Amino acid sequence: MKILVNCALPYANGPLHLGHVAGAYLNADIFVRFQRMNGNEVLFISGSDEHGTPVTISADKQNVSPIEIADKYHREHEESFRSLDIVFDLFSRTTYQEHKDTVKEFFLDFYNKGLLVERSMFSPFCPKCNRFMPDRYIEGTCPNCGFEGSRGDQCDNCGLTLDPMDLKSPRCVICGETPEFRETKHMFFQLDRFQDQLLQWLETKNFWRHNVLSFTRNFIENGLKERPMTRDIEWGVPVPLEGYEHKRIYVWFEALIGYVSAARIYSKMTGHDNYWEEFYKNPEVKNYHFMGKDNISFHTIIWPAMLMARGDYNLPYMVTANEYLTFKGKQFSKSRGIGFSVDEIIKVVPKDYVRYYMASILPEGADTDFTVEDLQSKVNTELIDKFGNYIHRLVSFITNNGLHISSKTVNTDDRDIDAMRFAQERIQAFSSFVNQSEIKKAMGEWLELVKYANGYFNQSEPWKLIKSDRNKCISKLYHSLVLAQYICGISYPVIPSTSQKMLEIIGSSKFRETGFTANLFVKENSEFFPVKTDPPFHKLELLKENPNCLDLRIGQIKEVNNHTNADKLYVLRVDLGYREAQIVAGLRNYYTPDELVGMKIVVVDNLKWAKLRGEESQGMLLAADDGKTVSILTPADNAASTGGQVRIGNLEYNSSGKIDMEQILKMKLRVEENNGMPVATAEIDGLRLPLTVAGSNVVSQKNVMVPASVR
Repeated sequence: MKILVNCALPYANGPLHLGHVAGAYLNADIFVRFQRMNGNEVLFISGSDEHGTPVTISADKQNVSPIEIADKYHREHEESFRSLDIVFDLFSRTTYQEHKDTVKEFFLDFYNKGLLVERSMFSPFCPKCNRFMPDRYIEGTCPNCGFEGSRGDQCDNCGLTLDPMDLKSPRCVICGETPEFRETKHMFFQLDRFQDQLLQWLETKNFWRHNVLSFTRNFIENGLKERPMTRDIEWGVPVPLEGYEHKRIYVWFEALIGYVSAARIYSKMTGHDNYWEEFYKNPEVKNYHFMGKDNISFHTIIWPAMLMARGDYNLPYMVTANEYLTFKGKQFSKSRGIGFSVDEIIKVVPKDYVRYYMASILPEGADTDFTVEDLQSKVNTELIDKFGNYIHRLVSFITNNGLHISSKTVNTDDRDIDAMRFAQERIQAFSSFVNQSEIKKAMGEWLELVKYANGYFNQSEPWKLIKSDRNKCISKLYHSLVLAQYICGISYPVIPSTSQKMLEIIGSSKFRETGFTANLFVKENSEFFPVKTDPPFHKLELLKENPNCLDLRIGQIKEVNNHTNADKLYVLRVDLGYREAQIVAGLRNYYTPDELVGMKIVVVDNLKWAKLRGEESQGMLLAADDGKTVSILTPADNAASTGGQVRIGNLEYNSSGKIDMEQILKMKLRVEENNGMPVATAEIDGLRLPLTVAGSNVVSQKNVMVPASVR
């Protein structure tokens, strides 16, 4: 059976974080591995969305071209996926020429069918930037839920689709200016013409998740409207119409077509140019989409309508949209310093530990909170104590006693039959849940089987049987090995590297002969040649306590004087909210007094006081230094209150007494680029975490070459 699996295309404007992984990519990879294990032919596609305005926003902030941002993060995303064993047939790019050609083909087909009409509309124009601004360049307050960081196209908090004109207190994200709304002409896709057809199609999807089905039905029943398909921007796929030379095709339209263009590219790469049609134009082939809940409307309304408009493409069979992964109750967001990127977590946690924990907590029915403590607990108590310890005890007993376990000498009693029946029931339930992309429930079935296998081994008491009934002992051990083979087999889609390692340890001949196939779920013809090893896992030890020893405060400079005995030093008077401090800083070559007065800075408030050329410094301000430029660190949100506590990640100051420079240096403070912003970070127990205050990042006040050291 052929199956097409598409994952939402991530914006190529910043690092992938665990929220992305939980939203779409891990569950899709698990689903694909399981389907292939069962002999199905799967085409697994995703790629970088490189024409989205998040890319151009990052480029504008860094004063580089959009393609430089796209190149950087496409490579980084590929490496992040590889580090977690998430393997696509093709992770494509929307800057590929094949993609642009495919988009133009769709566009002209719709145009020739009369599905595109020219309309006038009012778009945000920034008078300071002197140009029309795409929706995402405008932020403000959501009129529905009051979220203050809502974008001009959609509210990330409540999911409402928006127009920039809907926002309260709109502002340009580049310069902060209030936009004007000016008239401009664009091509509109007549989405409303597909309303009845979409509702009829939706009636066949009663097996979809409630969140996807109810959101989609409510959206359609509220009435579909025409949608602009072009925009005033220079970055993107050109519009193939006269008079539209300075406009581009809207990214919501062209990024969705990335699924088709990637399949076409893959087909050409493999030498079978029309291979993609077997997945898109054969009505027997099921088409699965994986994404986060903020992408539901695009995949259950807009993309199906576009495919209906083409007329000869399969519609989505299953649309799986996970809820949000949260961290300390807030949605994962690297730009806001919330949670961990893939690269950060993989440096300190083995990839299969990450995959196991994430699979166990996937936000399939509701938002789920990620915590380091829960990660450590689940990995240690479930993956290691129950699964790893079971394999180690079983294999150690067999090898230490020099036993040869052969199915030819096995006698099966009623308890063994019950054990095999229980295992098959769990395998069947696991399979059913994975086929419905309910990975968290599938993991519950896996864990039940692991617990049962431990109980079976313990109740068999082979350490007693080996003395009283050697043949029965061997029979019990054989069935324990079969259970181990089952457990390893169904764990493969979730923890592939670990599963292979365990199958090699138990010496499964079936695995050696056929690899990861459903054959591992069958008892018949199973033979084992266990291999004595050290314990296969090591306990995970992450943060046992909060080690943040830096008392970082937001200060505001009130007065600046030249140091009388040093040409490079200023003597600053800084308001720290609860006290005023005198701070000596080497800034005279980089800032004038007028530039400094009123500026908000970050002060190490618990540094031992010291005299610098005769003047006492009662703390230290933080500044980035790239070798050419020295730039003060300041809160990204200037509204941050004076005296406000700066956190490292979500770790508050957790110490007492004064510290010295050596302790500050151990934190390896530096500035790194994050979603186009030069964000200050520190390293704690191998994790690189952003400096934040009141939910906003601490950033470099000037542009510096990143990474830059902080002193």
